[in-house]
Amino acid sequence: MKKLKHLLFALMMIASVQSFAQHAYPEVTNNCYLDQFVLESDSIIAKIDRSKIIEAVTQGWDTKMKSKIEGVLGLQILVDNRGNSCLISYRNDTNQKAKKMNIEGNVNDHLKWPRQSVKVSAIAVLEFKDGEISVKRMGTKDYVNLVELKDN
Repeated sequence: MKKLKHLLFALMMIASVQSFAQHAYPEVTNNCYLDQFVLESDSIIAKIDRSKIIEAVTQGWDTKMKSKIEGVLGLQILVDNRGNSCLISYRNDTNQKAKKMNIEGNVNDHLKWPRQSVKVSAIAVLEFKDGEISVKRMGTKDYVNLVELKDN
């Protein structure tokens, strides 16, 4: 009986670690089908022009919001083989509320990628500073350390 309790405890710990490991950021949306996907680790797999990411994320924002926002927004996006986006997780370190920014809706509804051969977890970090927006693509092998990926 004691061995069974230990086995159940070990299985629960493995399951909780595995489910946590799929999310790069603390705010989780729980609306994506996370069966199997690859991580961008050394190079960008899901290629898209950075301006399209900015355009999709800021969809519906008025001029005042675009000019006043400051900070960093990290997005983990699941890109399926048809190019559809699904926001897996995010971190909002800006001076705006995530709900007002409509992050999840904008990413899921307006960000369309070229077709992929596999499902990919793409990480994009948007920096808002002095009315300007820049995008960095990030990769990870361990979900702990993010490294910037350069365009090929």
